[in-house]
Amino acid sequence: IDEVVRRIALARFDVAITLHHNGKLIRQYRAAPDESQYERRLGNICGATFLQHALAVSWQHGDLTIHGWVADPVGAKQLPDMQYCYVNQRMMRDRLINHAIRQAYQDQLSDDQQPAYVLYLEIDPHQVDVNVHPTKHEVRFHQARLVHDFIYQAVMSVWQQASAPVESL
Repeated sequence: IDEVVRRIALARFDVAITLHHNGKLIRQYRAAPDESQYERRLGNICGATFLQHALAVSWQHGDLTIHGWVADPVGAKQLPDMQYCYVNQRMMRDRLINHAIRQAYQDQLSDDQQPAYVLYLEIDPHQVDVNVHPTKHEVRFHQARLVHDFIYQAVMSVWQQASAPVESL
């Protein structure tokens, strides 16, 4: 149940969520009505380690938009189960998305390590089929290669910006 609450809390930052069990408060996530409060809520849900290593993603091309956070390779090694992806506000576990992100990590993770991310993909609903799996946790993109390359480029651009030397003034 805790994992389900976490997924819901990541899906809707604008909604306060409280989990009680036997009268005891287990989890409480305050609403984050604007972007200035998103990182605080992200840290409450995903933990300080993820937040410390998180790199913000914001990328758009045509009808595709992706935003969220990916952990740098050091953080990813410490967070093996931190993989949350939402397509049009629906929680997904999709091989294509995971492959694109994994490919962006390239040689920075060993085969037994997984990337860590919280990502939100917005796509024209006519370009994605959500009726692929009975639980609706998998999707099929009509232009799978385009979506794969878009996600890969978004993650790569974030790492290139993060690793670029900062010019002093």
